[in-house]
This record gives sequence, C-alpha cells and structure tokens, in this order.
Amino acid sequence: MKNILVVEGDRYFRNLLCEFLRDNNFHVIEAKNIFMGSYLAKEQYPDLIIYSLEIVEEIGYQTFQKMHDNSTNFQIPLIFLTKNIDISYPLKKVSQMKAGILLKKTVGFSRILEVIQIQLDQDIEDFRFR
Repeated sequence: MKNILVVEGDRYFRNLLCEFLRDNNFHVIEAKNIFMGSYLAKEQYPDLIIYSLEIVEEIGYQTFQKMHDNSTNFQIPLIFLTKNIDISYPLKKVSQMKAGILLKKTVGFSRILEVIQIQLDQDIEDFRFR
C-alpha cells in the first residue's frame, strides 16, 4: 500500500480527498499546514505528496523551495492542487521550481487518481506539468 501525504488547509476538501484516496487503497497522512506537512514528510516517508498550492503561496515559493532543498524528501513526487481559475502564474512558478505537477482542484478526484498512479510509476525525471 502506497503512502500519500495530503497537505491541505481546507478541512472539507482535505477530508473528501483523503477519504477518496483511502477508498482507493492508499494509506493517507493528513496535514493542515505546510509546517506539519514538512514534519510528517520527514517522519512518515510518503511515496507522494499532494500540496494545496494556496498553502505553498502563504509561505512563498522561495521558502517552500528551501524547505525541500534542505530535505531528504526532495525526491518524493509532488502534485500541487489549486482552486485558482487562471493557473498561468502558479504554473510558471511550479515549473521554475521543477517540483511537480499542477492540477486544478476542479479536475475531479478520478483525474487526480490517474495522475497519482502515473507519478507513482515514474521516475522524478519524467515529471510533466499539466
């Protein structure tokens, strides 16, 4: 069973996503902020991390990048979810960080599941931005 860390500040969305992932046979670790997420990533060794981009934006892209650059967990695949309608700026920032995939939260859980399964089957060099 693969471990997925979900770092999401919106409790309602986090609960729905985590329940969906558990129903699809993932072990899910939950964090409501980036600092708890960073701690849990070091303690739990997840196979993949899903971040709310709004949480990353709260601390800033540079701070987020430094946290991951200084972490042994930087090789963990990352998926960023955003509620923003216009994703051109966030997509540019995520691309610059070379950190993972960006999806709109509105794509639906089934699409998120597809991307998770693809990422768990790929090496970090094969990441694509969506």
